[in-house]
Amino acid sequence: MVLSNGSARKYLHDYRDGKIAQGLGLNCQLDNNLRFKHGQYCGILGGDNVGKTYWMTWYMLALTTTHGLRWGIWMDENSKGQVLRDLIQMLSKTPFKSLSHEEIDRHSDYLENYFFFVDNRIPYKPSDLLAIFESLPADGYFIDPFNQLDHDMNYESNIKFIRSLKRWCKVNKKTAYLSMHPVTASGRKISEYPKGHDWEGQPMIPNKSMAEGGKLFANMCDDWINVHRLTKMQSMQYFTLIDIDKVKDKDTGGSQTMSNEPLMFYYNHGLGFTINGVDPIKREKHAVKVKSLEPSKEFDDGLPF
Repeated sequence: MVLSNGSARKYLHDYRDGKIAQGLGLNCQLDNNLRFKHGQYCGILGGDNVGKTYWMTWYMLALTTTHGLRWGIWMDENSKGQVLRDLIQMLSKTPFKSLSHEEIDRHSDYLENYFFFVDNRIPYKPSDLLAIFESLPADGYFIDPFNQLDHDMNYESNIKFIRSLKRWCKVNKKTAYLSMHPVTASGRKISEYPKGHDWEGQPMIPNKSMAEGGKLFANMCDDWINVHRLTKMQSMQYFTLIDIDKVKDKDTGGSQTMSNEPLMFYYNHGLGFTINGVDPIKREKHAVKVKSLEPSKEFDDGLPF
């Protein structure tokens, strides 16, 4: 099929007149680098236990409370109950054990209208999972992690899947986030911050070329997010570092973060990340109201990663 003459005219005029729509933001510093855009495949890379899932859980919730987005989620390593617990605590801005059973139920009822969980007890082939996703009334989808799907991790199988995922996103105008782990070499001594650096001796943030399964995942993505934590550095253990490694379409918003200048998200006692002191979750937009409590000395501030 050949596109007709003039079919790009509206885009050309809109671009000239500055009318290209921007992706969805959260009214915080993150908007300069990352925006939600319909119809994209986005890669997420991070080592084990750095909080990829937890940060994405927060990001999805912030987009839900700000823009009403709905999500289809397959998380192999986290149960629905664990994820809802974290979502409820962030949404209520209240230590979970300080909530009554009634408040927990009301928050859960609200969240289950926006978050749809695929049963993780069943092994899925990538095509089967996409078929399930297509049946869900969602805007975005989260596959976490890719290497736990029933899939052969070789070049031919990987590129076939990524091609089908990109096509699926484009045709359905849905956005998929694919979580991955880095290759083994990213955890070796040569990948630590050098002598004299503020983070000397700590593991460096991985980059998109380090994705397990090959660089093809990064080559074919629209946006790429690296998630990192310096888990053994006391002054940094409550910060999640976000490095935006690729933004294919800058006209609709977003840009790479600069080298050694990741965005820093403060854990905030598990009550929802803050960035530069800003908490982007719009709690006033949702109907469930509870008394917001400050964390007490008895509150468990342990990280859920």
